[in-house]
Amino acid sequence: MRAVLDTNILISAFVFPGGAPEAVYRAALEGRFELVTSPPLLAELGRVLEDRFGWEGSMAEAAVAQVARIGTVVRPRQAVSVIEQDPADDRVLEAAAEAEADVIVSGDRHLPQLRRWQGVQIVRAVALLDEIGRTEG
Repeated sequence: MRAVLDTNILISAFVFPGGAPEAVYRAALEGRFELVTSPPLLAELGRVLEDRFGWEGSMAEAAVAQVARIGTVVRPRQAVSVIEQDPADDRVLEAAAEAEADVIVSGDRHLPQLRRWQGVQIVRAVALLDEIGRTEG
């Protein structure tokens, strides 16, 4: 299964350990699914860790590098404009389209409301854990 993790899932995994987002990230580390990301999503991750959570640049870079190392980095060739309320969410959709992902995991308001986009299921972290057979978190 190929899954794009929205930046908010990765932020929660790194900044607020112990919940479903961390369990999802651990499942990716364990190879239970293929994590897919893109340069714009990686840049957003680093920027949010530094700007909103005060991480030192080197720590944020290390987190970004780890995600890039364990995941498959795709370079979306097509821009989409679907989420008017939060255009940054479109970067998640672009990565999913380029990767032909099976699922997007998001904890935000806008993406999960879609439920499905171009054949890609959009779920919360707990739903992915249920799907891969891991219910703790």
